[in-house]
Amino acid sequence: MKNTFRRVTESEKLFWAVEQKSERLIVTSGTIGTLGISKTTIFSSAAEAEQEAKSLTEKMKQEGFSKATADLSVVRTHDIFVDKPIEVLGSKLLSDVAVKIRSGYDDEVKVNEHLENLSLHQNAKDLDTMLIGAWQDSYDSGPKEILKKLIALKGSFSGLRHLFLGDMDSEECEMSWIQQTSYSDFYEHFPLLETLGTRGGEGLHLGKIELPNLKNLVIESGGLSHTVIQDIVNSELENLEHLELWLGTEDYGCNITLEHLLPLIKKPFPKLRYLGLKNYDHTSEIAKALLDIDFPSSLHTLDLSMGTLKDEGAEALYNNDRLLSLQHVNCRHHYLSDAWTEKLKDKFAEQKINLNDPAEQYDDEEYYYVEIGE
Repeated sequence: MKNTFRRVTESEKLFWAVEQKSERLIVTSGTIGTLGISKTTIFSSAAEAEQEAKSLTEKMKQEGFSKATADLSVVRTHDIFVDKPIEVLGSKLLSDVAVKIRSGYDDEVKVNEHLENLSLHQNAKDLDTMLIGAWQDSYDSGPKEILKKLIALKGSFSGLRHLFLGDMDSEECEMSWIQQTSYSDFYEHFPLLETLGTRGGEGLHLGKIELPNLKNLVIESGGLSHTVIQDIVNSELENLEHLELWLGTEDYGCNITLEHLLPLIKKPFPKLRYLGLKNYDHTSEIAKALLDIDFPSSLHTLDLSMGTLKDEGAEALYNNDRLLSLQHVNCRHHYLSDAWTEKLKDKFAEQKINLNDPAEQYDDEEYYYVEIGE
């Protein structure tokens, strides 16, 4: 297990990491964004190495280093992925960052060529966090060939634990126009993955997810198919802690109904800490359905943000005392009246309910918009 610590001040940005592999202890330190310097010590037993790791960790804490721990409700932002800063691939393989590989429309070097070059780096096997950004034909075809290239280079990327495909902004490709692909033949080649994320729902097929170590599953979409929900329900994800699904709207291909969602909501993920059913054009229906659901004891956060929560949904949440067992409820971007906003704030004050960013409803419209459709 590898633990990373950081000390960031105005004058320095340092990281320190300790990783135990049986009787071996690997300590790496340096400036954030560099490879750092590693030292390996071999002890007479795994127990002795573990004791030394604990001792060193306490010492670094006393010197002002703090452990890099992510917000449970956030796996990926514009510049962070699984608690690591995102850095576009340059001339060096960076340590303590999430390496992003992309290729613009006019770029001569394509994503697969970048992967080839990266695989030749002497520290390629130490790379554990990767994002695939824009590929040159994102509007027309999914990352099928990229997955094939990753499989071909799996020996070089044996340390990969966290992967996101489709990390693009709207200028590179609107979310609902990103073409995806089937991942069903990918899992067997990277069985140690702990995080899998995708952006775009067009052509997305997960199949049965055979990733026994998977902790984080994130799918960002303006319109998700119910078959993706069924794939997740049919998968055994005993270690899943973070499930984040952007369901979307019918206008961009979402055909998910409450009938499809209920088996997912009721599925016993024994370690689930975060459940996000976001960016959905029927959020109030989810809120009402939750009245009859027993949350797993492990659940920390319920996230219904980015959707179309209305007063009828707010009333269901208000009457749901099961939510009081959670630590956080997120309903950011909603269509609530001031009265129901205040009621929810009062009832779920200890849950730090997020009711920011009320959406504007135009007088001459009956349509309620999700935060990100196209």
